[in-house]
Amino acid sequence: KSVALIINDENVALTRYKAGELDMTDIPAGQFPRLKEEYGDEAHSFPKLCNYYYTFNLSDSAPEAFKDPKVRKALSLAVDRDIIVNNVMAGGQPPAYVFTPEATADFSAPDLEIMDMTQAERDEKARELLAEAGYGSDNPLSFDMVYNTSEAHEKVAVVLAQMWKQKLGVEVQLSNMEWKVFLEERGNQNFELARGAWCGDYNEASTFLDLLESSSGYNDDKYSNPEYDQLLEDALTAEDTTPLYTEAEEILAEDMPVIPLYHYAGVYMIDDDLKNFPVNNIQFNWYSKDLYKAAE
Repeated sequence: KSVALIINDENVALTRYKAGELDMTDIPAGQFPRLKEEYGDEAHSFPKLCNYYYTFNLSDSAPEAFKDPKVRKALSLAVDRDIIVNNVMAGGQPPAYVFTPEATADFSAPDLEIMDMTQAERDEKARELLAEAGYGSDNPLSFDMVYNTSEAHEKVAVVLAQMWKQKLGVEVQLSNMEWKVFLEERGNQNFELARGAWCGDYNEASTFLDLLESSSGYNDDKYSNPEYDQLLEDALTAEDTTPLYTEAEEILAEDMPVIPLYHYAGVYMIDDDLKNFPVNNIQFNWYSKDLYKAAE
């Protein structure tokens, strides 16, 4: 039989793993390089079919500033994703400039302008767009940003707020909420900018792109673009969906209803005695019946 424990603090779980009490646990943000050096093959990082992003409230209750795509684009451009994946998370997560993880089957990401720029060029473009939208030192942009309670989410949120403050003079008020309250508030559009994440139910781009379709129950930002909706509808009967999903991502890059930050990696400590764990399965489907412990 297998026993799963719910341990809210990843650092406590890691301590218990080191003491031999657990066979497997998540690696806390930023600790993978050190643990890889110390524990070698027990530290794992592999691509997962999940994305990590921030979503704007685009409903009627949204802040006036967020109704302007220039503001949304400026905030996305000013995010140095390399710092987030290399310095904050440090677990092999790929930076994200599109919503759908690039490991998704039959998905081809568009070649976006933001991908080909240096970070300095992105920052310059962000300042230009924000100024065009009417925000600057004499009229600073300010908004509230919320995430669900977690040490890793807090680290990412703090870094985002610092980047926007330093580069754009933006004032961000951070707050966190327990998971259940967070989902309720986000679902009721009682937020300005909120953390989002999704793991694919199946290995195809629509499992991500459908979240932003106008009538989706998961569309917490209330983004709506008829052209985007039509592409997703066409994909239902298309023989080749790849170009349709690529075009849908181009629309998202233009409208910027969400800020993609990174795509997940599975970052775990797995005891050498635990065998047959499917570390190459991007959907992270696994069954305890397939696992076994090797005798010492």
